[in-house]
Amino acid sequence: MLKNYSFFILLLFCGIIISSQRAKKQTVLTTNYIESATKIDNQKDLETYFSNKTTIKSQEKEIIQKVIYADFVSKSLDKYNPESTKLYKEAIQLSENISNENFLIWLNSKVGFYYYNYNFYPEAMPYFLNAEKRLQHATDIDIIEAEYILKLNAYFWSTMEDYQKSNEYLLRFLKLPHQKDKNYGAVLNNIANNYRKLNKIPDAIAYLEKTKIAALKINDKLRYAKALGDLAIIEADKKNYTKAEELLKEDIKISQSENNERNTMYAQIELGKIYVSTQRNDEAKKILTDALTFIKTKTYLNGFELDIQKLLLQIAIADKNDVAELNTRRRIENLNNETAMEEGPDAVKMVNWKSQKERVEWKLEAEKNKAEKSEVIKWALLAVSILLIGLVVSVFSLNKRKVRLLKLHYEKQILGFKLEQIESDKKIQSTHNTLASFKSYLVDRNKQINNIDTEINKLKQNKKAQNALSAMEELKISHLMTDENWNKFKEIFIREEEEYYEFVTNNFPGLTESNLRIILLNQLGLSNIEIAQLLGLSVDGVKKSKQRLRKKFDNNEVSIV
Repeated sequence: MLKNYSFFILLLFCGIIISSQRAKKQTVLTTNYIESATKIDNQKDLETYFSNKTTIKSQEKEIIQKVIYADFVSKSLDKYNPESTKLYKEAIQLSENISNENFLIWLNSKVGFYYYNYNFYPEAMPYFLNAEKRLQHATDIDIIEAEYILKLNAYFWSTMEDYQKSNEYLLRFLKLPHQKDKNYGAVLNNIANNYRKLNKIPDAIAYLEKTKIAALKINDKLRYAKALGDLAIIEADKKNYTKAEELLKEDIKISQSENNERNTMYAQIELGKIYVSTQRNDEAKKILTDALTFIKTKTYLNGFELDIQKLLLQIAIADKNDVAELNTRRRIENLNNETAMEEGPDAVKMVNWKSQKERVEWKLEAEKNKAEKSEVIKWALLAVSILLIGLVVSVFSLNKRKVRLLKLHYEKQILGFKLEQIESDKKIQSTHNTLASFKSYLVDRNKQINNIDTEINKLKQNKKAQNALSAMEELKISHLMTDENWNKFKEIFIREEEEYYEFVTNNFPGLTESNLRIILLNQLGLSNIEIAQLLGLSVDGVKKSKQRLRKKFDNNEVSIV
């Protein structure tokens, strides 16, 4: 009996070992298949490679091929695109019946990184949470493309400001058996950055020095440059601006020699910050403009442009350049709107909230599974109640912030219109009193009224912006032709077109001031729409006024309108 029992235990133990070995063999096979495919840079060759036979399970093979091809398309186009998105979604749908946890870690990490890479953070979050849930129990050596996958998850959580979680994955990477290649230096560098953001500066500096050593050993010049740039940020935080500038200039020099435009741009922005801090505005504008040149070639770098525009706004205010300040504020407003729900601070906060909520729910689920008493369920319900209360408070706060931001947005718009009005009035006051200059002034004023009308129409559709609507309508009234402007215009007209003016007043007695306004503005060459906007009339009103004038005063020889 004892012998039979021992034999059974031995068989079971051998079965477990064999199963484990098969799983490891399958992981190596799948990793090699994926890595070979990712090295192919030609679509035809990729299709040929996929047509070859392999021992990988058919469903997993189909998923891998969709993901690799989606990667190939997105890298070729260097942007978020419908074809890649469709392929990734199809891959996820095909995985619903797959139980291979290591394969699901790889798949969710790849799909999540696609969205993350093009700054769609909320879309990326569910996939990285899915991967995280499985990574908690995974053996790293068994993960498909283990080093790469741990890096992807670390990068995402670092961007989401969960630096502790990010370093957890990066330190797991360092425990894997691997060559000290470029990936090794990148991981050391990212660990350092996470420590810096956690305000563990000695640890950050130590890992940056390790990064430099690792980079020099394999002649990885770009990684060495990045380490210098990150050391520069630490020096700048200490207000050691001279040392920081020296490090960043070396970073830029190396990055340019390596033809890496993105790292060059990043270093230029950091150098621009130093120039602004030290009031070297001309140098700051030049280096930031250089960085913008690269940003404009990409569709997913709005977050970096927003950083630059904020620096340029500081410069415009310091230089007392009202026009530059106004233009920069408008661009910042547009960028805020474009990035708010995808890559901006609000998006990061939203992802953080959801990820924390998911993690709490995982813990609650684990407690429920272990619980044998109702007390555990009560605590779980309490935790859910707290989460719901937190969610309600968050929604209320977000709504309140939205209303405040809306108010601020329209206050800035009104301020911008007022500044344009002041600039226009200054312009007419500083120029010679000629009909040509006054016409230019009136055309400019018409454009301003047209822009205000556009905003008024938008505000009429927003019940939460009635105060802004009243302010905008008052602003429009201030842009109409005042008695003072009319008298000034009339005086100039009489001086330059005296013969026409005397002809009109002598041959057509009984003309009112309202009649004269329409006649003289018409003679100046303004359209019915422009006259209507300046006088605060409807276009039909102007047309009818002209018809009455023709009927009353025109004859066969001459027409006054």
